[in-house]
Amino acid sequence: MPLDRTAPSFASPSPAEAGFGLPDFLRVLNERRVLIRNTMLGVCALTAIVVMLMPTLYSSSAVVMLDQRKNSVADLSAVLSALPTDPSSVQNQIQVLSSRDLALKVIDKLKLYDDPEFNPVLDKSLIPSFSLSGLLRGAVQPMDMRDAVVSAFLDRLDVTALGLSTSIDVSFTSRDPEKAARIANALAESYTESQIATKIGAARQAAQWLSERMRQLAQQMQQQESAVELYKAEHDLVESADGNSLVDQQLIAINTQLVQAQSDLAEKQASYERVQAVVKSGHPADVTQVIASKMIGDLRTQEAEVVRQEADLSTRYGPNHPKLIAIRNEKRDLENKIAQEVASVAGSIASDMAVARAHVSSIEASLARVEKQARTDNMARVRLKGMEANLTSTRTMYESFVSRLRAVQDQDDIQIPEARVISTAPVPSAPSSPHRTLFVLASIPAGLLLGILFALMVERFQGPLPANDMRAEPRQRPALPPLLAELPATADMRAADWILDHPDSPYAQALSNLLGRIADVPAGQGRIVALTSPGAHTGKAVIALALARLASRQGLRTVLVDADRGRIVPPFASGTGLAALLSGAVPLSRALQKDRRSSVALLSAPPGGGAWAFARTGEIFAHFRRTCDLVIVDASPVGTAGAWPALARLCDQVVVVAEKSAPQANFENALRWLVASGTPAAGLIIT
Repeated sequence: MPLDRTAPSFASPSPAEAGFGLPDFLRVLNERRVLIRNTMLGVCALTAIVVMLMPTLYSSSAVVMLDQRKNSVADLSAVLSALPTDPSSVQNQIQVLSSRDLALKVIDKLKLYDDPEFNPVLDKSLIPSFSLSGLLRGAVQPMDMRDAVVSAFLDRLDVTALGLSTSIDVSFTSRDPEKAARIANALAESYTESQIATKIGAARQAAQWLSERMRQLAQQMQQQESAVELYKAEHDLVESADGNSLVDQQLIAINTQLVQAQSDLAEKQASYERVQAVVKSGHPADVTQVIASKMIGDLRTQEAEVVRQEADLSTRYGPNHPKLIAIRNEKRDLENKIAQEVASVAGSIASDMAVARAHVSSIEASLARVEKQARTDNMARVRLKGMEANLTSTRTMYESFVSRLRAVQDQDDIQIPEARVISTAPVPSAPSSPHRTLFVLASIPAGLLLGILFALMVERFQGPLPANDMRAEPRQRPALPPLLAELPATADMRAADWILDHPDSPYAQALSNLLGRIADVPAGQGRIVALTSPGAHTGKAVIALALARLASRQGLRTVLVDADRGRIVPPFASGTGLAALLSGAVPLSRALQKDRRSSVALLSAPPGGGAWAFARTGEIFAHFRRTCDLVIVDASPVGTAGAWPALARLCDQVVVVAEKSAPQANFENALRWLVASGTPAAGLIIT
């Protein structure tokens, strides 16, 4: 489509209107005083009816305080730490009190699933409000009903902190005063019970974990003990009763024996060397061992006697006297005997020294053997000490776990909650809502303002009343267009998904029949249909999107223009929409968006309707008429946009979507406005 990219940005044209001052306002109040009065009375009456139909609610409150005192017996070895009482912790407990899990416990405890006040299925007054949801979703699922009961319960619950204290106010609202007090007290009690249950659960979980860990440690300790004993047996590592190694004890004993043997050898070697030195000096009798010999002593005594005799005989006889010669021979024999005895003593000392030396050698050999074994044992004991250290660590950990398990098991019987109910909820004697008198009094100024607004709107669209008669006959009623369809009223955009997922449903069939009536496409050109309403209509966008998707599913090339409130296409999306197209910022292919569930092309239009007055908008719609089968415009309500007549001239037909409960006057005014714009309504859809 050749579109001029240099076209300037558009602006909504504002028609020139005459000024409206205070005199005009006072005139409208005077002319429309009956409308204003009736509107005010209607609002007051409606408010009175509504507040009388509203259920009377009663509120009751229980107060829970987070106790800062700690039980020294119960908390001696607590699994969970003490509950803090700082403001953030108080807020955390408020979240616990208003949680869905705690609400479920109270609901199950009081069997509120069977209470119509909380179960919407049992409340007959709420069944009509579920008609459309039941139509779209089918039968209510148990999980949905459970969530609905919990949501209704939480809507009536109010949990707040009381000032800067650690107290929490638990307030519940119900139609029955006794039920309100009972539920508030049950919630407070369930909260304290949940604290005990949390502590017991944590203690039991810890005990289970400790038991499993103890079992593993016991197996590990048994394996380590077996490994230590097996290692000792493999390496002959034997210890005495006092824990010392036998090899070390042998090494100490052998060292002691070696020292003693070496000392004895040194002593004998010294004696032998002394004997040898004395013998070589020619005075063997000076040797201590010789002196100590009894035989040598006797010989020396005899020798002394012989010397005395020799001296006596020498004085009495001559040197050659036979007696003197005999005495000398005897003396010589005695000296030889003494020399032989000295030699015998020296030999004995040499023999003792050899024995001592052999003893020392034997002890040294034993010491070398034991030292070798000690070195081997020491290398083995290094590994053994590591194994014993691991065993000791495991045993210590096991004993610690045993002590901790006993302490945890003792807590099950003495668990005390850290919050207590300091004020139970009383049965309220007066209702808490609604404030009927206040609502009725407030409806008076609200009705007055609404009546003035209606008077200004009527003045805007109908003009002033004739001067001669403010109660002139009403204008001739316009002819009603044909009724095209009657559909359930819904503002849920998911209904447009429902017709694709459930094409055989009654809702989808009704829309399909409606599409057949408005999509009678002439050969060679498309049809442009605008959906409008007398006033704001929340379900019009749902019908427009559903019709476009059904047309696309039937093979029609369909474009959906969102020109109302952007419920179908996000308004002012970057680089898309009619505004960007008219300003020349993007071509048509980029201005359009694709529907997420179908092949429908979506085009967003700016609010206010100012774009419809541009000639280029007509070119765009002419291009749509040539290239598409159906163009559906979700238009703004009739008369709300200044350029609505321009939009009406672009469309082949206009279909009015009106609520069944809408005022008849509004509907007639809309039809008159369409006739005045040159495009009367081609059909009517009632919701």
